[in-house]
Amino acid sequence: MIRFFAASLCFSPRRVLTAALGGSVLLISPMLLAATPAPVFDPVVLEARDQEAKALKDEGKAIRAEADRQLEIDTWNCYSKILVNYCIDKARDRRYEAREKARALEAQAAVIDREVRERRLVNQLAEPPAELRQPNPPAGAIKKAIDEGKTIKQVEQERKIRDAEQSATPLKTDAEIQAASAERDRKAAEKRAKREAAEQQRAAEKAAYEAQQAIKNQKP
Repeated sequence: MIRFFAASLCFSPRRVLTAALGGSVLLISPMLLAATPAPVFDPVVLEARDQEAKALKDEGKAIRAEADRQLEIDTWNCYSKILVNYCIDKARDRRYEAREKARALEAQAAVIDREVRERRLVNQLAEPPAELRQPNPPAGAIKKAIDEGKTIKQVEQERKIRDAEQSATPLKTDAEIQAASAERDRKAAEKRAKREAAEQQRAAEKAAYEAQQAIKNQKP
């Protein structure tokens, strides 16, 4: 009798699940599983990186505030010395060095922010490229996947539109569907433009910073 019962359970896995759930039946649609792919990048790691960036920005902010406060103190003390202007210039140099340290920390935080933002966008894609699941994705693969891919939300919206088009009472008119598609394209182009502008600005800031460092290093 026991052997017969065990055999019946092995014969029907769904019956085992039903018994374990107290008689309720759990049916998981393959389409639902396909619509929610496993994240490419570990959300826990991304959250830790996000906190790391916040800590760097807070540290940079604190360094800036302390540098400004110290400059006020040093400037006040300089008026009691013989070479006042020389003393103030040195105090300003010290603040400049501190602000450069803060700038370096903030630049590091910006790199992490961009990394986390891009990887979270990849996790929202309906069909993330398999190459991104490699330990070291090819250069530019993440940006390409974001630009060319569709999020789970977009795929679901498009499915609803197709279903509405095929139904007797469409959810949207052709004009509304075209307008929605054009709006998505516009937003995607706007995001790309902002990202490219941000990258150009960062490159310009880096060039300016390197030029300042070169001039500073040339001082006797």
